[in-house]
Amino acid sequence: MVEVVTMITESHCIARFASGWRALTGLLAAATTAFALPAAAAAQEEWLSLGSKHWSPTVFSKTGAGTENAVAEARVTRAAIEGWCANWTPGDRDCVRSQLSTPEAKKTWRATANCIKGRITAVDGNTYTLAGRWDNADIGGGRTRWRDASGQIVGRDNASGGLGISQQWEVLCPATAASARPAAPSSSGVQRPAQSAATTAGFTVGETVYARYGAAWVRGKVTRISRVSGAKGPELAYNVTLENGERGLLPAHMMRKTQGR
Repeated sequence: MVEVVTMITESHCIARFASGWRALTGLLAAATTAFALPAAAAAQEEWLSLGSKHWSPTVFSKTGAGTENAVAEARVTRAAIEGWCANWTPGDRDCVRSQLSTPEAKKTWRATANCIKGRITAVDGNTYTLAGRWDNADIGGGRTRWRDASGQIVGRDNASGGLGISQQWEVLCPATAASARPAAPSSSGVQRPAQSAATTAGFTVGETVYARYGAAWVRGKVTRISRVSGAKGPELAYNVTLENGERGLLPAHMMRKTQGR
């Protein structure tokens, strides 16, 4: 079921979420008339990962997806920086201005890929070769693994940034990413969130996801899809109930796929 929620901006939603989920639950009462959602409206805004603790530039141009010459270009939006500041540095009134003034915020980020041969030139300008998929022993289980120009595997930890490359590949080569077989489950049966997971496909009611909770990612379930008034007009937001008992209304970029469940 999709509901219309009015007078809620994305930055407002993010700020409330960063300061505590309980503050967000009062927003749920604003839900009003249900409506049928066209398939096109369900598509999520695409972005390119710069790292799990960095804001993400929004894709404004993409050509050749899934081909030998896939190209995506992205720039950061003020809304993305506002959301990042609200989540990572709440209370810092100078955060948005200082981030917008950085060279990175003024840059056009570009990633390219040969989806047929398994090669990607990531936003860092380096070229990587597909080297299979990660197991489920740690974060990013089932996602693409990459080898750098020296032949070394790029780690999936935050410092190495291997999962950021995976996310960019998922934007450039979505069919290849979607058709891949997931890795075999680890003996512990525990799967952690891929912090840079792509959200190129929409979330659905009943789907298990990971959602941003402060600086952590917590598993939860989508219970309802709502339409909210964002900075650029109507957009989708998701009612999520977390395993820790908290509930909230979240924008898509604060949610991640669970990769296999």
